[in-house]
Amino acid sequence: MILKPASRNLACSAGALILGVLPQLVQAAAWTRPQGDLLILFPMSYTVADEAFDENGDRVDRRRFEMVEFSPLLEYGITDSLTGGLQPKYRHVSVDTLNGKESNSGLAETDLFLRQRLWQRDQAAFSIQGLVKVPISPDEEDPAALGRDQVDLDIKLLYGNRHGAGRGTIFYNGELGYRKRFEGPDDEIMANAFLGWTPGGPWSFILRSANTFGVGNEDGNSEVLTAGPSFTRHDVQFMAIYRLPNSMAIVGGVSNTYAGENVGVGNTGFMALTLPF
Repeated sequence: MILKPASRNLACSAGALILGVLPQLVQAAAWTRPQGDLLILFPMSYTVADEAFDENGDRVDRRRFEMVEFSPLLEYGITDSLTGGLQPKYRHVSVDTLNGKESNSGLAETDLFLRQRLWQRDQAAFSIQGLVKVPISPDEEDPAALGRDQVDLDIKLLYGNRHGAGRGTIFYNGELGYRKRFEGPDDEIMANAFLGWTPGGPWSFILRSANTFGVGNEDGNSEVLTAGPSFTRHDVQFMAIYRLPNSMAIVGGVSNTYAGENVGVGNTGFMALTLPF
């Protein structure tokens, strides 16, 4: 059975899956930037999906969906314990339909956020972060929609720590969050964690688990593929970071949706360049 696409949902979930967490992974999540410190991040990702998990968690075929996203991020240290930032998202979406392939491009939305460090001891930190997603031009009714024409609000608690390991460093982070969606799909609970290792040279490696749980009731609609009305999604992500001598860094990685219900099976590759000032 081939189910019809739900492209606007996937545009809001599969692409954001990587780019939404990449800045936090590079900066060890719970930590804030020093006062007056600026980070500019230039990430780009490619996402493809031709399968979905239905309401029973079984894989089913879906028409092919592809998305390229470019989402530059700026983070600035307002004080040593308060960091603010923004991240606009430009997308090119292609989706197979009954009438052939449909494509669309444009500036879909932007994220605005503040991260406040509440506690720190040695290398450990505990923070709270608030984020508002604001639509710009999502073209929600287009067959190849770029996103949803709605405002979302996130609140997260984050804990991170670092320890020496021989000549290198092990670092890890856990976060628990709630996303209020002022229109459909349903609100979400997020539980994520990552483990990273820097072996002592210019390389770092990170393995991350990302988990999202819809808080509403399933409606049993087998055509809901990606993000609604209530869904579960489990992703595993791997990235490598190479730090250049001039303090810049190159980031690359992959992500896969390995389980879920009422959600698309997103496969994503991404790379980024970081410029600290």
